[in-house]
Amino acid sequence: RHYAASKSRIDIGKFLISRGADINARDKANQLPLHRAATTGSTGFITLLLHPPGEGHPKPRLNTGDRLGNTPLHLAMESAHAEAAALLVEAGADRSRTNLDEQTPEELEGVGGQEQKRARDYLASRCGKP
Repeated sequence: RHYAASKSRIDIGKFLISRGADINARDKANQLPLHRAATTGSTGFITLLLHPPGEGHPKPRLNTGDRLGNTPLHLAMESAHAEAAALLVEAGADRSRTNLDEQTPEELEGVGGQEQKRARDYLASRCGKP
């Protein structure tokens, strides 16, 4: 699950989910597949996790922190994946949740520079101010 998410392998993700894989399983870093998909900006895999095929799947945990307290939204913003961040916010991710350093997703320095500014501006234009 985590490997498929980190490599944007939607086909493998669909197969694993169809076989009963837990979309909220944690790895050794306390990350969910959603953390991995957010880190890589895989909007397709994020969408798959938000809307898994079939019936009876639990809702994805949007606001679960990893071992550093970073939620999937933190990781999407840290990597300046604005579209991925917007998908998470639109699904209900908490923009005010802080990590262990008391930073909200939009306060993270991340990749910095213009790319980080564009990600923040995109998120604000698509989802409003936090």
